[in-house]
Amino acid sequence: MKPVTCIYLFLAIALGLSGCVPAGSITMPTQVITPVSSLTPILPTSTFALTATVTPTLPAILESGQAKESIRILLQEAIDCEAPCFWGIEPGRTTLDEAIDAFAHLGLSLKFVATLDGKDFYDVSYNLNNGIEVSPNIAIQNDTVKNLSVGINDTSQVGDPRKWSAYSPETLISRYGTPSKVEFFLGRVAPAPTHSMVLYFETVELIVEYIGSNILISGTQLEICPITNQVEYIHIWMGDDPQYPPSPSIPLEEATSLTMEEFSKLMIGNPDKACFKLREEVFP
Repeated sequence: MKPVTCIYLFLAIALGLSGCVPAGSITMPTQVITPVSSLTPILPTSTFALTATVTPTLPAILESGQAKESIRILLQEAIDCEAPCFWGIEPGRTTLDEAIDAFAHLGLSLKFVATLDGKDFYDVSYNLNNGIEVSPNIAIQNDTVKNLSVGINDTSQVGDPRKWSAYSPETLISRYGTPSKVEFFLGRVAPAPTHSMVLYFETVELIVEYIGSNILISGTQLEICPITNQVEYIHIWMGDDPQYPPSPSIPLEEATSLTMEEFSKLMIGNPDKACFKLREEVFP
């Protein structure tokens, strides 16, 4: 078999040849070939720009122990992202795929629940095996997180340090300032009354409700210490038009003798003195 010789591009152009042909089969012409440097350049008929395609790097899925530690830290320390924001998920900005990736990074898998009022709902639940269970729920509209809610169930022993301090009243007030409003609900189920306190931060589309049962009874007034009282359940709402927000209840100014500014200063002051009394007579 004869060896094959490939014609270089500039020679092919000059000779009108292309491709590869057997060696020795080409008869070189006797005419003088104009040097390449003096050839009239062949201009392209159109121009285009090459754009590099960048494939986003998905966050690696953490191992079980790493994921548990990351979630523990996220509950203790406020994440550095623009409010409203939960674990890097921002209502109105984060897409469904991004939310799935964010939870997958922590070893959690979002599951479709239902479609309601034009929104698709997904949720996930995670038990840290330390008395804390976290249950995020997100509402998707137009492939974007419309709003989200998070339930934190706390079965820790009375007196244990809080494992969700990133969402405690003193942390939120220190970060976002005086709440837009504060409301209270009082339940009268025996053997001990339950209560809830709801903080609204309307400028950052954030609502947090704290539900507990260990209220000190003093005469006809009930003493509550939000920073040190045992809280059994925390419910968080983030984003515009949240699904099933808290029902309206008794405003701070009616339920207590405090103004909103006095309440805020009390919450970020000495924790052992952050107590006040509820007027039982104003509750139905």
